[in-house]
Amino acid sequence: MRSREKSFFWLKPLLILIALSFAVFAVNRSIDAIFHAQISEFLKNSIFSGDLNLVLSSFGNMGEVMTSILGIEITAVAIIVQLAANKYSSKIMEMVITDKVNFIVVALFVVSGANTILLANTMTPAHIPYFSILFTLFLLVISLIIVIPHFTYVFNFLRPEHFLKEVEIESKKLIRETRSAKDKNSVLPNREKLADNIDFIGDVALNSVYQSDRAVSLYCLNSLKNILTFYIPSKNEFPTVWFKLSGKEHLDPDFSNYSAYVMNRIEEQHILLERKIFRLYEMIFINSKDNQRDIASGVLINSRLIFESAVNSSDNGVIWTIMQYFNSFLRVSITSHDPRSAFNTLEHYRIMAEKIIDYDFNLLLKFYFFFKYYGQEANKYHVYFILETAAHDLFLITKLAFEHKVKDFHKLLELFLTLDEPIEDNAEQTNLSQKEISLIGVRIAQVKLAAFFLRQNRIDYAKEVFDDMLVEPKERIKKIKEIVFSTDNEEFWEITPRGINFYYLDEKDKEALKTFFDWFDAEQ
Repeated sequence: MRSREKSFFWLKPLLILIALSFAVFAVNRSIDAIFHAQISEFLKNSIFSGDLNLVLSSFGNMGEVMTSILGIEITAVAIIVQLAANKYSSKIMEMVITDKVNFIVVALFVVSGANTILLANTMTPAHIPYFSILFTLFLLVISLIIVIPHFTYVFNFLRPEHFLKEVEIESKKLIRETRSAKDKNSVLPNREKLADNIDFIGDVALNSVYQSDRAVSLYCLNSLKNILTFYIPSKNEFPTVWFKLSGKEHLDPDFSNYSAYVMNRIEEQHILLERKIFRLYEMIFINSKDNQRDIASGVLINSRLIFESAVNSSDNGVIWTIMQYFNSFLRVSITSHDPRSAFNTLEHYRIMAEKIIDYDFNLLLKFYFFFKYYGQEANKYHVYFILETAAHDLFLITKLAFEHKVKDFHKLLELFLTLDEPIEDNAEQTNLSQKEISLIGVRIAQVKLAAFFLRQNRIDYAKEVFDDMLVEPKERIKKIKEIVFSTDNEEFWEITPRGINFYYLDEKDKEALKTFFDWFDAEQ
């Protein structure tokens, strides 16, 4: 906040409270002056005591009562707000102060107290302002009554789902205003405010992760997703200046370590806001994947939903960004020997791939490459189950691609059949027959695809799978056959996020595979 804005931040409410206090006092005393005779007679006989000394002495103590109420109110609210700010984010204090309801309640206390003090020190036995006294008593009573409801309001205001929703609504409002902005000078300030809101939600999310507050963390992830899915479909309507880097981004912790090349790419692809949010997603994923897997899964689910929004809006910059972050999620899971996080990440990665089957074939090829690459990387780090998981997921993608009659489907099939071949930089190693050391789990996924092809009467594709497996030792083929035909439970016997058994085939698929395995017998 600039110095001028800081001054205005406290000067404006100060002037409002001064004006209100003196205005209420002046209006009341004017009414007393104009209608003194009528009002005094009525109020003195019907409401107030005829003893003027009693009225004066009683009212003289009201100022102390009012200031005591104000002190209790401010102290209690300040403690509650400070505790919430320490737990979530310091911006909560600013939100409470600027909230209109809180300002009105505090203004009521201040105006009541100021009016009481002014009135108590301007009354004389010769002239008792009965209307002013009555109105001030009314303010005092309202101030007493409103204390408990206001505490309830503050407690409700400090509930994470409440203030996060308020920030989300404000962020969407900024997006709408910028989209239709006629004044170009408001565009960058709106972007800065939106970035501040994202930082606030990110702070709350990370602090909640550190404190193992799963519900709040997941709510934050959902709020960030809602902002992006609201923003992405309308990006094309934004003025060009919105996407230009102003230089302040290098002071942002989310961008400070990026090279000039990366920042230029962010500007070219119009993904500044998306990269900021996904940087927060990455931090949350890294800090939660080991001990709070439901939060890490929340990152994956919300990332996937943002991906779907980007596909629907044909935003290739966002699509590629999310793929890069999923690759990073896989990398950090593999290098930390965390197969379960990689297992969960691959499931959502597969669903993302299924969403672009009819969108962009070249992009689909990249998905195949990444599944193979990170499956092989997992093997290098001795996290073996990940390659098998990648094989199962690619089986489902390939099956769906066939059903969608994807052009150049044969390229996908070829990639799937090379899944067990490591990606080597050494040309001599590449020429070696790596198929002889393939994993059984990968081969089972390929066998399942062969069963699917046989049921679809695509003998040619099933034969390709067969030809690819001819290099396997006879004992390995026998082992694969035993596993496939002996697996009867579709549901896995342990609790897992997916819940399915990778080796399971239904009876029709098993019947089709009898023909497939007969081909091996015929070769012997």
